[in-house]
Amino acid sequence: MAFCKSTSRTWNQFFFTGFSGESLGLLRMYIGIGLLLFHTYQFATVLTLNPMGAMYYFIEPIWYFKLLGIQYHVPALSFVMYAILMGATITMILGKNTRTSIVVIILCIFYLKGVRDSFSGDVHHRYIIPMQILFLFVLSKCGQVHSRDARQRRNPGGVQEWEASWPIKTMQLYVALFYFWSVIAKVRVSGWVWFAGEGRIQEVLIHRSVRGGFNDKGEILTNWLGFELAQHPELIHLFGILVLAFELGFPLLLFIKSVKLRLAFILGVTTFHIATFVLMHVNFILIPFVYLIFFDLVSIHAWLKARAHQILGRRPAPEG
Repeated sequence: MAFCKSTSRTWNQFFFTGFSGESLGLLRMYIGIGLLLFHTYQFATVLTLNPMGAMYYFIEPIWYFKLLGIQYHVPALSFVMYAILMGATITMILGKNTRTSIVVIILCIFYLKGVRDSFSGDVHHRYIIPMQILFLFVLSKCGQVHSRDARQRRNPGGVQEWEASWPIKTMQLYVALFYFWSVIAKVRVSGWVWFAGEGRIQEVLIHRSVRGGFNDKGEILTNWLGFELAQHPELIHLFGILVLAFELGFPLLLFIKSVKLRLAFILGVTTFHIATFVLMHVNFILIPFVYLIFFDLVSIHAWLKARAHQILGRRPAPEG
């Protein structure tokens, strides 16, 4: 009985404490700002097509396109969906019809991601984390603070601590387990040889470094930095161990209270994504914007607001 009470207390302490309604509203705003850049970068290839060009049949449609019977691409429709996506993201940031805006964002992502993946013949996973965060925003009361919706409510009610905390804590848990299970998947598929100097990492480095094709002179285009690293198995082994350590240890971030230690860990993970982009063209370079979920943005927002007032030569308005 005592064990059950202790477990329940720990569960409640983790999921239902730590954040305010203001924290949740600000997180919605800043995640939305990050999404504006993320959307543009992810769908840039789709937007390079001629919007008035011919319709193309998908050779290998993504699974849900097959399920829905979507067989070909209409270029102009992708531009329309992208415009709707960006508009809905802006209204999400402003908190105008917040839940509806987020649902529209999710539907537009499904369509545009389906188009891109159907062209490439591959399923990209860069939207997995942002989509889960958006889904949790839909279930939360993120539109009741720092939003147009809150201003239009005749009897606005505050968001209680537990209502603000559980979606943010669930986001944190999901991201931590995303990295944790990714290393489990590596070991399950390739075994511990994945982290060896002459294993999977070296193979990917070589493959990605020479996939640029040939130039006009018939010379192979290489990512010289990645190709050079592939010649040093001892360094690859060291980096593999570091990847193993941070992915297995990511859940520990949930229990680190120090903001400085959290920031140091997040900067390390961000460096990892930059390195994999430069060396292997693993395109998760913008995903660190989701790490905002690991911080209470109230104090950060106040600091940015004060700095903005200083730059504009105005004093911040008094509170109250």
